[in-house]
Amino acid sequence: MIAYSPLLANLNFFTPQRSLYVFLLIYRWASLLLAMWLFLVTTDVFVPGISLSLLLAISLGITLVITVLHVPFNLRLFESAPFLAVDLLITAILLTFSGASRSPYTLYALSPLLAGALFFSSRGALLATASFSVLYPLTLLAARLFYPSIGIDLGQLFTQLVQAWLVVMLFGTLSSILNQLRQAHQSLFAAHRDLTRQNQELATTYRQLEVIHELTLFLHAPDSQSVQQRLIKAVTKEFEFPRAVVALVNPQLQRLENWQSQPAFGAAPPPLLFHGESGPLVSAALNQQVTWVNADESLVLHNEAINHWLGLANWLILPMTWQEQTVGVLLVAVDQAGKVDASDENWPVLTSLVSQAAVALGTIDRTRRLAVEQERNRIARDIHDTVAQSLFGIVFSLDGCIKMLPGHVDVVKQELAELRNVADKVRQQVRQSVLDLWPTSLNQEQFKLDLDKYVKQCCPAQVFHVEYNIEGDFDGLSPALRRNLYRVCQESLANAAKYAETDSARVYLYVEPDEVFLSVRDKGRGFDPKPALARERDREHFGLKGMKERIEALGGTCDILSQQGHGTQVMVRVPINGGNGYGHSTH
Repeated sequence: MIAYSPLLANLNFFTPQRSLYVFLLIYRWASLLLAMWLFLVTTDVFVPGISLSLLLAISLGITLVITVLHVPFNLRLFESAPFLAVDLLITAILLTFSGASRSPYTLYALSPLLAGALFFSSRGALLATASFSVLYPLTLLAARLFYPSIGIDLGQLFTQLVQAWLVVMLFGTLSSILNQLRQAHQSLFAAHRDLTRQNQELATTYRQLEVIHELTLFLHAPDSQSVQQRLIKAVTKEFEFPRAVVALVNPQLQRLENWQSQPAFGAAPPPLLFHGESGPLVSAALNQQVTWVNADESLVLHNEAINHWLGLANWLILPMTWQEQTVGVLLVAVDQAGKVDASDENWPVLTSLVSQAAVALGTIDRTRRLAVEQERNRIARDIHDTVAQSLFGIVFSLDGCIKMLPGHVDVVKQELAELRNVADKVRQQVRQSVLDLWPTSLNQEQFKLDLDKYVKQCCPAQVFHVEYNIEGDFDGLSPALRRNLYRVCQESLANAAKYAETDSARVYLYVEPDEVFLSVRDKGRGFDPKPALARERDREHFGLKGMKERIEALGGTCDILSQQGHGTQVMVRVPINGGNGYGHSTH
């Protein structure tokens, strides 16, 4: 129905004032011509003493007045109730003096009745016909007082009035139906207009949802280059800008670099120094203000390479700020006639897109710095757990040797020989720590072999057995996660071998889709974990605290359960995809 509304709107049914006037004028002229012809061929119906010319002049004059006043001046007399009342009286007089029930004006007299029905619906038809039913008999009675020759046939009069009632009520009913159809058409047209508006709003909402989808993808971007690519893709695709350019701020070197463009325009230009004298582009970024630059202006001063790469265009500069720092700049090429400003419906979405991209870039930079900090802490823990303790022992032993010289040379020689072995182990530990800075291929079998070898090195004079139970895809974990699990097992087994006074321990490792569970348990003499974990109480047990810090840095938990005489259990739970840089291997 909505698709055909323009066609329906052109039909005469839905432009009633004009079409109904044309219909009534044609009807009136046709019935008048018929009356004139009947006057010529039927001369026995005239009332004696009444001029034929007078009757024709009256009917012709009224019809001419209606036609002349409506067609040039659009004066709608049929819609005037007083005019219809006068017209009814005149037509009743014409009927009376032109032969009453045998008058040639019978059809002509229906004209005001039809006008009342068509322009005032059923109620107008009822009032007009009722008025005519009263006026016509009264006119006949009044005329007979002056012209006794006028005859009144009650049967024909009744038939004439009934025919008028039937015809006029039929047209009144049709008029009511047409009015209902017109109102329905108007309602449909209004609904069509509303649906069109809602469709436009839905299209805008859909585009905004597409942009929001891009915003969520920013949060999962692995690096700043991916954020740049997603940003310029969203700007050119969703907002249909002809070109978009993104450059990032290097705060250390104070310059704009890493230029990316969509569509690409040759090789990216060199970095741009980030100071106020570099032109409108850098000034907008420094002041964190949205800026327009016309095509006849230079974006960058004294740098033709960047100006040539950007080309001539009307540029909208949108600084990307995060925590009051400018992290990048978005440049959008816009036609002068289609400027985007704060009143544009796309403006809030565009600025949200830029803000979210700035957050993603700032977060990536912060994550990178946190990763560096975490790696520094890991190296510090590794050095403390291995090299630092061994060097402390060497220094302590060398101090004792100095005190025993020169009186106990043989004992000093023996101590120095042992210290040489310890120093060699320290060298190996340093070498291993350096190797741990790079990803290693620590698979499940190598994991068990290295732990057995480490325990044997910790207690060479003692037989210590480790039982392993590993389930799940251990090799599918990231190298960083495998290395940290190895360090926790290493510390736990070393403590069990040295201090638990037992000859065995068990390692349970379960790799599930979302989490890793590790348990290292022995049945030794146990200890009280609280004082052991207090750094100010016993600095030699910093390895336990470092073990907990390792796991907490991964987003997991590490619980050390122990009691005097009941052994020790270290329980670890680590999420695989915790968004902290660790998880499944990408290899």
